[in-house]
Amino acid sequence: MSVLYLVRHGQASFGTEDYDRLSPRGKDQSQSLGAFLMRAGTTPTSITSGDMKRQRQTAQGLIEATDWDTKLGIDPGWDEFNASAVIGAYPTDDPSAKSDSRAFQRLLEKASTRWASGDHDADYLETFTAFTDRVDAALDRAVDGLGSGQSAVVVSSSGVIAWAAARLLDGGFEQWLALNRVTVNSGVTKIVSGASGKTMVTFNDHGHLPSSWITYR
Repeated sequence: MSVLYLVRHGQASFGTEDYDRLSPRGKDQSQSLGAFLMRAGTTPTSITSGDMKRQRQTAQGLIEATDWDTKLGIDPGWDEFNASAVIGAYPTDDPSAKSDSRAFQRLLEKASTRWASGDHDADYLETFTAFTDRVDAALDRAVDGLGSGQSAVVVSSSGVIAWAAARLLDGGFEQWLALNRVTVNSGVTKIVSGASGKTMVTFNDHGHLPSSWITYR
């Protein structure tokens, strides 16, 4: 049996000009998780992230907090979907979404519903189907690359991890939307693989975080 740990990146910089970078709290979250995994005796065969800055910075935080000597690999298949493009294609806008995380979430879910409908695919560089196919392929690559008894850590984002979980639960868009809504920064989703295939055994575990460090954006 092999184990894949899917890690959501630490808190990014919502409300600033460059969202795609860790906040000071995000750096704390990544290092807290690294220390937790090391105490648990986790020694991954590989550690991979998507090619987004917040994902790479989180992976580096994990490595800095451990004694792992594994080099970070980059797989753009784990990149988050382009939320700005999905929202930008939505017919109406909410100016408060730029600074209010709840307003942003409401707008994102409305825009994502339009994106996933398949009725407006010409409006998007990456359709919802293309996104889910990309995540499916990344998940298969990560798991298929592990031998028996090996483990790997992958750092990605909420939408990607939520889809991987929804797939393993035989869910669809509504399941994805619900999971994406509650994914915690630096939360860990554990997937085991063996003779019976891939099985998700935990989702969004964030027991390594003090309650005051729990964030969603």
